[in-house]
Amino acid sequence: ASSLEITNLRVPTSYTIARSETGNGPLILGCEYDIDEKESQGFVLKWKHNDLQFYQWIPSRNPVVFSSFRGHLDLDYSESDERLHKHSALKFISPMANHTGTYTCQVSTFQQVATKSAHMQIIVPETDFSLGYQRETNGSTLVFCNVGEIYPLPDVSLIIDEEKVTDVVVSEQVQDFTGYYNVSVQHILADQNKDMLIDCEVSIPSTDYKLRTSMPYLGAAIRPESTLQVFLCTLVAALVARMVCSF
Repeated sequence: ASSLEITNLRVPTSYTIARSETGNGPLILGCEYDIDEKESQGFVLKWKHNDLQFYQWIPSRNPVVFSSFRGHLDLDYSESDERLHKHSALKFISPMANHTGTYTCQVSTFQQVATKSAHMQIIVPETDFSLGYQRETNGSTLVFCNVGEIYPLPDVSLIIDEEKVTDVVVSEQVQDFTGYYNVSVQHILADQNKDMLIDCEVSIPSTDYKLRTSMPYLGAAIRPESTLQVFLCTLVAALVARMVCSF
């Protein structure tokens, strides 16, 4: 039987970076393993991000951080006082969107090597989420849903009366500096004179991140016959006013 085994890799499937000061809790990655103290000679613990090593800890030394992760890990963090487990976990300081990826914990001795991997998606929440409609110059009605400064690229859907709309125009724009996305989904109503409930849903694939907003659309208020009635009433009022003035 192997005396070195990674029993649990604590890597969340997703982590949302809070835009407010309250935050949503620290981001901690854990690597739990069983190891025989008698066979621990040459012990080294490494963390890799997309197969690129960025962390190394040898019990007789301080942890070392490489590459772009420098300044983003709390090197004093510890979950255990045991000699072979003290600095096995990682506590992030100000996680970044580019920290998304596959994380691998590797524990090795002179005799054995154990590895385990898991993927984590960093989410940057939107700064804008709006649903609305506008009258076009040609008389049609355009429904739109906008999502601004979100990461990664989300799925955005328009839903009318609980049925997803497939006839939509989607525009996507990525910001050069941040890599965040702006997404707009638009749809021309087939029947703008009908009352309906319009929803917009935003989700990020492979995570539980989801947003939804709704608005009622009162199409009956702009029916052609209603507009015609208003026009006729206005015309009659104008004719009566002229007749009164002529006497």
